[in-house]
Amino acid sequence: MKKFSIWLISFAFLSATAIQAQNKFNGYSYDVGANETDNCSYRFLPPQDRKNNIEVFLPGTDLKKPATGITACELSSVTGNRVAPNSEQKWCFQGPEELYEVRLSTGESFLWPTMSGRNIGFYNLKDFRPLRRIEGPTPKYVFSEPADYTKAFRNALMIMATRRGGTLFVPDGDYVVGTTDGNTRDPSYQGLTITSGVTISGASGAISNPTNNMPDRMSAARIRLRNNNQAIFRIGGCTNGVTIRNIELLGNSALAGEAPRDSTGTYGIEAIGRWSFNSRTKVQTANTSKNFRFEDIVFQNFDTGIILHNANTGRCNAAEQLCTSWQFDFVRVDHGHFVNNKTGISMDSFNTDWTIANSQFHMMAANAPGIGIRIKHGGGILIENTFGGGYSFGPDIGGTFLHIDNVATVTIISSSSERSQKSIYTEPYGAISSQNLTIIGSVFSDPIELNGRMNFVSMGNKYFGPTFKVAPGVTVNSVGDKFCYDPAISPGTCTDKIGGGNIVNSPGFNGGQIMFRTGRLPEGTGKTRIDGQPNLFGYDVELSKGLLQYDPNMTFRDITAMAAASESAVRVKDGAIAYCKDCKKAPTGLCTQGQAGVDGAFAKRINGQWRCD
Repeated sequence: MKKFSIWLISFAFLSATAIQAQNKFNGYSYDVGANETDNCSYRFLPPQDRKNNIEVFLPGTDLKKPATGITACELSSVTGNRVAPNSEQKWCFQGPEELYEVRLSTGESFLWPTMSGRNIGFYNLKDFRPLRRIEGPTPKYVFSEPADYTKAFRNALMIMATRRGGTLFVPDGDYVVGTTDGNTRDPSYQGLTITSGVTISGASGAISNPTNNMPDRMSAARIRLRNNNQAIFRIGGCTNGVTIRNIELLGNSALAGEAPRDSTGTYGIEAIGRWSFNSRTKVQTANTSKNFRFEDIVFQNFDTGIILHNANTGRCNAAEQLCTSWQFDFVRVDHGHFVNNKTGISMDSFNTDWTIANSQFHMMAANAPGIGIRIKHGGGILIENTFGGGYSFGPDIGGTFLHIDNVATVTIISSSSERSQKSIYTEPYGAISSQNLTIIGSVFSDPIELNGRMNFVSMGNKYFGPTFKVAPGVTVNSVGDKFCYDPAISPGTCTDKIGGGNIVNSPGFNGGQIMFRTGRLPEGTGKTRIDGQPNLFGYDVELSKGLLQYDPNMTFRDITAMAAASESAVRVKDGAIAYCKDCKKAPTGLCTQGQAGVDGAFAKRINGQWRCD
């Protein structure tokens, strides 16, 4: 049995001081829902058989008291408590109450506050809880606290859909959705559909610890599921300008004392849509959705925290839609915290561009597949100041920070991953020659496996000794990268296994076609040394309108030292050429000591000797 709260309703639209005033109410009759079949997230109810009409009731009466004394406005018409919209499908009426309950022809009903004399566009989730009307000289209303908040969310989202946006404040609280009673699955629930212009703002984006009974079991505000194969929020086609922030989204998580629960098919935010194609007329309709901000959100215990996919994935009819190209664009994830999800973010559309910034991914290999960011198909992806990993190299090791199937470009700036099985992995079939992966100013110690024929550009990064496994077809450009810590500060840490293993003296790229790589000076001494490397051009070099200037001060003594054996092995190999200002050609063609200013020659390293012929 539901218990009624002792709180009397306190917001402005239920004040009795203006009970006789004529307040204005307007909106549209929509069917709201992102799904596999409809192109856009909301649809007008049809005018045929008056299906776009509404019925108006006094709130808190279980739809048993039709509204009286209401009049039409904005060219709508009123008959009794029924309101018919104008030619633009907008309905409008006036009445003495500050709140009514509106029922659509679908049978759904919504509490509808007046649009007169209030801060239109700003709503509080608590204002849409179930309420009971207490009759009297001054009618009053009492809220009840529902076990499930799905209807309250849908109520607020419907109002904002009819007004092309608004801000919904989610106060301190624990909000269950997708059930009939706080636990039992609601078979009709598919997610809370968000339409254009909507901002959802919670009280806090802190992480909860739901399995215990201590104070940290709760965050200030969280929305959660109690069943598998459900999403909390859904975003469909024809949607733009959506922001969700300052809240925790929790999957089907076990609370204190509960047995483990199934998170399969659970999503925090699901984006689903399609780029429609008419096979007869050849007309394409992108149903574009764009401009999304997901800020200060905790995604915990989901199958996937944020998922983007095309409608009818796995059974797409190419005669009706472009199967990998729904445009879900200009997405920014900022200060996201992804905890204990099977996958943090998954995107599957070529026509999508994302910025993922200032975020953390705790992805556990044991919670398979244990992926932080999965790009099945993507456009331009920027990852900056973002970090991922596990908790140890033992049972709590992380999975893969970034897994790429096929993408146009990925740029990673000032980011890192640690204590994981893999930092980055690219699928062989998807890593084609036009795919670019650029890493700048980042730190990756765990393995990076690059496959296929992709292009890899690395600038100013810090890697570990055995970080890379690179397929032969991958082209590599490296500028200013460092492998291993300074051996003068941390000797013996450049090994083939983090935290131990065999010393690695020549860390670097293991495979691939090195197009260009800046060199390094030798570091350290003894068995923990790190060998020097020359600057390397790995393909043809052409100079245009310029010259190649050699060091004019190189001497015979210098080139002799270059070829001498040392702790870091021979520096010079066959094929080297250098200008020598005091070299002299001997009768055998070998270089000998001459006199600077008199002699001089180009010395060439051939068969282990310097030749000046």
